Amino acid sequence: MAINKPGQPGHQSFLMFYDYVELSVKNKSATLEIFNSSRKGTLYLLPHQVLFLSKDLKQALKSFTMPLSLMKDCKIKQPKFRPGYIKGHIEAAPNGGWVGSATFKLTFHNGGANEFGQLMLQLQADEFKKHGLVSDQTQKHDSISAAEVQNRDSVSPDDH
Repeated sequence: MAINKPGQPGHQSFLMFYDYVELSVKNKSATLEIFNSSRKGTLYLLPHQVLFLSKDLKQALKSFTMPLSLMKDCKIKQPKFRPGYIKGHIEAAPNGGWVGSATFKLTFHNGGANEFGQLMLQLQADEFKKHGLVSDQTQKHDSISAAEVQNRDSVSPDDH
């Protein structure tokens, strides 16, 4: 993860974006001011990373880049009476402006958490497979995909 590093989505193709997303990052050991509040902005999904651009350029955190390979334990949540969100852990990228790891939460105030999260998890699983890495999420994604294919391809006697 990198803070305020160059990497505007205009220089790369993005697959999906959502506006009015709230980013909160918590790191118990960090003393950076950036981790003390949430901020709203636009979230982009690129082939190898997630990019958050803050709406308020006066804030200390203007952008937040999370490579898919450094994201762990991502979960998509869709509460009944609140906006959907994605939460997980992120490791600091080398020369990313901070060290260690943190917990992040992306709240989608205008919807889209499920769509964004599903595509993000698919890209992350593909990235791990491409590099021969195995993560809990890769295994979970494979078992879900296998079950969906099995259920879709199975034909019951009632279907005829």
